[in-house]
Amino acid sequence: MIPSISRLLFLCAVFLVPLFGQNYSATTGDVVLAGAGTKFSIQQPATNGRQVQLIAAVVYCSVACDLTQVQNGTAATATAATATRLLPGGGATATATVWTASNSTGGSAAGGILHIVAGERLTIDLSHVAMGSSDTNYSFVVSSITGTANIAVFWSEK
Repeated sequence: MIPSISRLLFLCAVFLVPLFGQNYSATTGDVVLAGAGTKFSIQQPATNGRQVQLIAAVVYCSVACDLTQVQNGTAATATAATATRLLPGGGATATATVWTASNSTGGSAAGGILHIVAGERLTIDLSHVAMGSSDTNYSFVVSSITGTANIAVFWSEK
C-alpha cells in the first residue's frame, strides 16, 4: 500500500525537524460536541521561551466540519493541556503552552476555511510557520457540529 502524500509530508516533517530542536505534541483528544465548536491554541511564552516552529496539525471530524486557522489572537487562559515530548527526547519541558477548548479570541485568519469530509483525518503541513516573537499564538477552530472532533498539533522548539 502506498502512503498518501500528506502522510509522507507529515512523517518527513516529524523526523527531520529533530535536527533543529526538541519535538512536542498535544491533542484535544476526542471531543464530543452537540451543536458546538472547539478550538486548540498553541502559545509562545511572553518571556524566556524558545522559538516555536510548528510542524503539522492533524484534524479529525466524525461529521463534515469546517476548520479555520487564526494567528495572534488574545492570550488563551483556559483550558490548559499537556505537551508531550517526542522521541528522541530527554530534553527540556516545552516552553510553549497549549490550550484545548481555548478561549483565545480575535486574531487574523491564516488561510481560508478548510472543509473536512465526515470521518476524514486532515493533515496540515505547518513547517513554514514559526512563532518568532514573544506572546504570539496560533489556533485551530472547528466549526459548530454535532459529532466528534480531535485536533493534534506537533511542533519543535529551539
